[in-house]
Amino acid sequence: KPKPKFFQSIFVMILNNFQAVDVVNNPLINIPKLDLTLASSDLISGEKHLSKIFIHSPELHLHRDREGDLNVLNLIVQRIESRIEKQADKDAPPVLLRVDEFSIDKGNISFTDNYPYDPVESRLENFTLTINDFSTKKDHKGTLSLSSRINKMGSITVNGKTGINPLSVDTEFDLLDLDIIPLQPYFTDKVKILVTGGRFMSGGKFTLDIPEDGDMTMSFKGKTSLSKFSSVDKAKAHDFLKWESLYVNGIDFQFHPMKVAVNEVALTDFYSLLIVNPDGTLNVQGIVQDDTSEVETSSNEKGTQPAVALKKDSPAKQININTVTLQAGTVNFSDKQIQPNFSANLLEIGGRVSGLSSEEGSRADVDLRGKLENYAPLEIKGTINPLADDLFVDIKIDFDDMDLSPVTPYAHKYVGYTIQKGKLSLDLKYLIENKKLDSSNSILLDQLTLGEKVESPDATKLPVKFAINLLKDGKGKINLDLPVKGDIDDPEFSVSGVILKMVVNLLVKAASSPFKLLGALVGGGEELSYIDFNYGNFVLTELERSKLDKLAKALADRPSLNIEIAGYVDPEKDLEALRQYTFDSKLRAQKLKEMIKTGEKALPLDDIIIKPEEYENYLSRAYKDEKFPKPRNVLGIAKKLPTPEMEKLISTHIQINDDDLRLLRSKRALKVKEYFSESGQIDPGRIFLIEPKSLQPEKDDGSKKSRVDFKLK
Repeated sequence: KPKPKFFQSIFVMILNNFQAVDVVNNPLINIPKLDLTLASSDLISGEKHLSKIFIHSPELHLHRDREGDLNVLNLIVQRIESRIEKQADKDAPPVLLRVDEFSIDKGNISFTDNYPYDPVESRLENFTLTINDFSTKKDHKGTLSLSSRINKMGSITVNGKTGINPLSVDTEFDLLDLDIIPLQPYFTDKVKILVTGGRFMSGGKFTLDIPEDGDMTMSFKGKTSLSKFSSVDKAKAHDFLKWESLYVNGIDFQFHPMKVAVNEVALTDFYSLLIVNPDGTLNVQGIVQDDTSEVETSSNEKGTQPAVALKKDSPAKQININTVTLQAGTVNFSDKQIQPNFSANLLEIGGRVSGLSSEEGSRADVDLRGKLENYAPLEIKGTINPLADDLFVDIKIDFDDMDLSPVTPYAHKYVGYTIQKGKLSLDLKYLIENKKLDSSNSILLDQLTLGEKVESPDATKLPVKFAINLLKDGKGKINLDLPVKGDIDDPEFSVSGVILKMVVNLLVKAASSPFKLLGALVGGGEELSYIDFNYGNFVLTELERSKLDKLAKALADRPSLNIEIAGYVDPEKDLEALRQYTFDSKLRAQKLKEMIKTGEKALPLDDIIIKPEEYENYLSRAYKDEKFPKPRNVLGIAKKLPTPEMEKLISTHIQINDDDLRLLRSKRALKVKEYFSESGQIDPGRIFLIEPKSLQPEKDDGSKKSRVDFKLK
């Protein structure tokens, strides 16, 4: 049977000048006037119905202590626990409360938070709250309207629906011009910067649902911005990071599962300071302090387990950002580790990143630009996917005409010279896919000229100045292509480390094998540090002429290099070849005499050819002219000998000594110098003949000893 109802007449209760204090006698609440209107209620069923609750100009003082306890919550929790105990009997009907209208007009709420290291003072003024059709009935929702000033400058308005059983919120709100400086104590111990300015704004639709059994869900759709933000680092009080506006629009955020979609992120008029400190650390290192170890220590001290990682089967986060726009940015770089200090400014940074997504396989387009010191353009273009689990990068970086004289402090420290002039251009291509890096680093140094030498303990001992002169082409340019490949998961892998190693190797090669490097630069990779000669002569072959032509062209393109020429011989093989050459010359001389007698045109001795049918005739004549003692008959007349015996006697009496070998090596060196001079490509003043200490090369590297060696200076 339906339970009988008991109806109570409507009446009004007015409470004036109500005041309450907390347990330590601090002011808690002051209500000048409270109007309460009780409507008809079903007291038997446990329903309490209030027509109206109207609180005039209340003053609420909230206080949180060092332990994190809020004064008003302590009282409320005690009341709730008491009520729960009274309702422990499941058969007892639940108490329902319905309020047609609850409103607070022109209230003030002050909040003192002593939990942070530095206390926070906040105040809500002209606080107005209206809740219509409020009820503790399951799944019931009433309407909510709220507005207030925040710390004199900010403001908030909220309108929507809310329910308490279960807790749910479905509202639209606007938060305007909130000064973030008073909030700094909440994060100042987590960062090493001091915020000196910033206005926060946010607005949109916010929903929250906390069911009795099930996961909490939350969503936000709207926009937010942080404008006129500025900060300094605590250690040096230098400007660290600031901007005119950081605007995020079209936010669609959902919690459980986690989904984030953003239409636009725009950062304008931003400035960042990057400093290398005297100890080599960066000012950005450790800006956000890592307190993981402290948390773990604290947990272990309390006997609790550290936070459990997310389950492997939990849904992956979905993040999508349509566009990120940068405009009018400046990055100031300063290196205080080197002396004198170095500084540079990257100006007019702007551009766009479009299509950022955490989906595997997605690609975002990158188009960023800037200028170094307002004259050297920087451009970054390509596609990336930094939000996905499998990082993907395919970008091209162009940096043109950076003046090198300002980076003299680095040359001073690491090279041991100042930089008189020069420009740097970079053409970099980076591909990261499947955790593998494949990159090319094309570097152009134009008119790089080192100045005076300076003392530095960190400077390389390698011949940098010589290497620069060697690498320069005829237009004063140095083109380097330094490809880098590697596994980005390898903790030992570093792009900068690999490039530095390649540059050092290049300098080592320039010092130890300059001609091999030069041969690679001019094409063919041929070893140009020497040319070979046939034993016993100083005639240039066609192959050696082609090598000299390449070397002459390379030197013509490098006017700051000089060349030294040193001739050598093989003491054994050249000696035998000279003996054979002298032998052949004796026969050619006999033919030359005959040619002159018959009126033929005289030829150079080396150009005369002895035909096989002429050989024995000219051998006999040469033997006859020889002055050494010859076998004779009983009448004292020289015997006619067979060909082999004449050859043997002539050869035996040909005397070749070290002077002849020295002359041969000198003729070889002189022949090369004449060839270079006749080419017209090398100023003769750059060509030097060197008198070696020995007849043969000092280093026995297994190559031919009958040669001319070159050195570059």
